[in-house]
Amino acid sequence: MVLTIFIPVLFICMNDRCQFMQGIHYTNESECRAVVEAQKDNLRRMALKGGGMVTQLEGTCITAKNGML
Repeated sequence: MVLTIFIPVLFICMNDRCQFMQGIHYTNESECRAVVEAQKDNLRRMALKGGGMVTQLEGTCITAKNGML
């Protein structure tokens, strides 16, 4: 049996600082993608509220099968 998990990963640059963010894993790809999009929207709102400027925001779900990326 092949175990497949999807790991949400975000890359954000705001106010001249960049960092990666990783969430908990999911077994359903569409659920992972929905979480990534929701988190991107949340980060944009937080930046606007705090007066920050998001210069880059990317997100994806990394697939791992049987522990291999």
